[in-house]
Amino acid sequence: MGYMQNLWLRGVRAAIFLCALVFIPVVRAEEGIKETADTLDLMILSMGLNLLIALTLLWFVVKYKENFIQNRLFLAVISLLFLANGIHFASESLVLLKGSSFSDRSVNFLLMMRASMDFYTATIFMLIFVLFPSPVFTQRKHMIWLGVIVATLYILLLIVFISQIVPSTTVVLISNIFMLVGFMIPIRWYLLYRDSPTQLERNHAVAAGMLGIAILVSQGMFSWTSIFVYGGETLVASMGGVTNADVLDTVAWSVVFNHARFVMSSMFLLYIVFKELTVAKDIVSSPLRFVALAVFFVGILNALVNGLVEDPNLSSLWNFFAIRGTYGLVRPLLIVYLLLKFNLIDMGNPEVRKVARLVALVLISVWVAMVFEIFQAFLPIPQLLSAAIIGVVLAFLIGWEDRMFENVAKDSEDSQLHIIEEFVEPDDVSRFITMGLVTMIIGCFLAFVKTGLLV
Repeated sequence: MGYMQNLWLRGVRAAIFLCALVFIPVVRAEEGIKETADTLDLMILSMGLNLLIALTLLWFVVKYKENFIQNRLFLAVISLLFLANGIHFASESLVLLKGSSFSDRSVNFLLMMRASMDFYTATIFMLIFVLFPSPVFTQRKHMIWLGVIVATLYILLLIVFISQIVPSTTVVLISNIFMLVGFMIPIRWYLLYRDSPTQLERNHAVAAGMLGIAILVSQGMFSWTSIFVYGGETLVASMGGVTNADVLDTVAWSVVFNHARFVMSSMFLLYIVFKELTVAKDIVSSPLRFVALAVFFVGILNALVNGLVEDPNLSSLWNFFAIRGTYGLVRPLLIVYLLLKFNLIDMGNPEVRKVARLVALVLISVWVAMVFEIFQAFLPIPQLLSAAIIGVVLAFLIGWEDRMFENVAKDSEDSQLHIIEEFVEPDDVSRFITMGLVTMIIGCFLAFVKTGLLV
């Protein structure tokens, strides 16, 4: 039986890589350089990846109830985040693919649904940071009230936003304040326990730092260099996409407040980089140091690209990867690593382990496609050479992905977190999922009503 399962797994892996090896070069052979630089391909990849992870995590939560309630609740909230991100990219992809053939109402509906998912993402941050690395609230009633408050706040913000009762900048400001409160939680964990003599407490600090980067990377971490520029290029992600927040002769306070979260996330990143480079050798976390430095140097590269690249196609492709697409391509990679590293899914179950491996394989394949999409735009190379390089990379990964997966998912002393056994009831996990899905549906329905498609 074990031999057959292993053979089946190897067959699936080979099929995934073979499809990628065949599909990517064919697509590229049919595209010119200008079309290759289009962000639509990356949007579709982001949509598929986010939806895949969301559905997989929901499947883990619903089917395997032997896992700790704390872990299942966190997985449920994370799955809702990825689901919202997937719907966001699906809406935007449809606008780009069929926008010319859609009615104005249909296009407006898709754009409004994208905005509603942005607000959903903003409000759910609080739940994510409250639950991991350890629950902030240990009483059931407090978690229930927090879930109700988050859902209510999301619906109220969206109603005010689409009805234009107050200026949209005010609504964004309120959502930013709510997010800033949530951002303080992982920062507190990291500052409080990073130098702790206890391994378990240091694990919480490392997990909080990794989660902070994974979530806040979409809040301007790749554009952290802009905090040193007054009145210059400060491309940051906003509710409506990319915003060029120029401050001319006077300080625009709306810009200051509405972009406070980008400043906080950037300062958090810089502190993590400083701390991980100066921390004692015996308590250093190599994964966290690597991730922090990678984001740090990509931020420097982002500044160079924005300053030196003048081609609009290349700039749009890079800005998608470094700013808007961070929650579609970068966040899934970091979150999946986090789930495996700290044993948030039951890796002792052979079926769960098999599915987790397949998700990791798909993630690797998507990243290979993404990297070559960017390289192909910046450094046009012959199609045959591109296909050969992709083939070599994928063939290499077939041999190494097992080893990498096992190394990440292994149970070790630095992967343990404090578990609170029963701070909520087992059925509360399903209730949170239901409430999250209903709230998301209400947001989509409000977008539907706003654009007049109900008539």
